[in-house]
Amino acid sequence: MATSHGPGASPFAVSVRDLARRVGEQEAVSRTIPAPADFGTDVIGVPEGTDLALDLSLESVSEGIWVSGGVAAKAVGECSRCLDEVREDVYAPIQGLFALPGTESAGEDDEDVRDFDGETLDLEEIVRDAVVTSLPFVPLCDPDCPGLCDQCGARLADDPDHRHDVVDPRWAALESLTEPKEK
Repeated sequence: MATSHGPGASPFAVSVRDLARRVGEQEAVSRTIPAPADFGTDVIGVPEGTDLALDLSLESVSEGIWVSGGVAAKAVGECSRCLDEVREDVYAPIQGLFALPGTESAGEDDEDVRDFDGETLDLEEIVRDAVVTSLPFVPLCDPDCPGLCDQCGARLADDPDHRHDVVDPRWAALESLTEPKEK
């Protein structure tokens, strides 16, 4: 079974020394690790230290190690309309090739191909890419969230009949013509 590289190693590091030399072999990696800092976007992300559940398959191929599976996490962010907290379960599929040095795939510009040293996979980048691209671009607390009043900032979900009588400043002078005159 694939293991961490050693004491103090990144929780994303997986030793594949023996697997890399056995083309056609496959190993499962299931582990829960803490999310590192900055695991998301400006509006939503997986908070640092919360669980990332990895469920991956590592398969030795002639070019290197093919990684497939997924990662599950809980993202926390801010509703883009009302600014309330948003909590969302995230499941991100993962797939990519970690190419051995000296193979044709090594150094290619394909985003699913990464280089590795033949002994240890660092899964942080592939996991980060999968999670970040699966996060909502515009997080919402509810698809029908009405947001905030653009005049006073009141939360419109709390008061659906909320209104302001706004007079166009170009017509404000005429408003005095409709007011009763004092005698």
